[in-house]
Amino acid sequence: MKKGWISIVSGLILGLIISYFTLDYNGWTIIHHNQDGEVEKTINELDFNLITNSFLIVVASIIMIYLLLKLNDKYRKK
Repeated sequence: MKKGWISIVSGLILGLIISYFTLDYNGWTIIHHNQDGEVEKTINELDFNLITNSFLIVVASIIMIYLLLKLNDKYRKK
């Protein structure tokens, strides 16, 4: 149980740090103008590729840390 919580917390932190420094945010901004050329409304959209890739990096880091902790316990018991 302790390995699970350690791997989740540290994988979340490590995955977010890796995502922050390696992935680039490409959010779209759509600006609608009225007939006079004034800004009528602005729409900001999320970058779903960034969200998906960040999630996959976090999950991969959680799995890797869990496996490393499991291997560490296995070799310590020998």
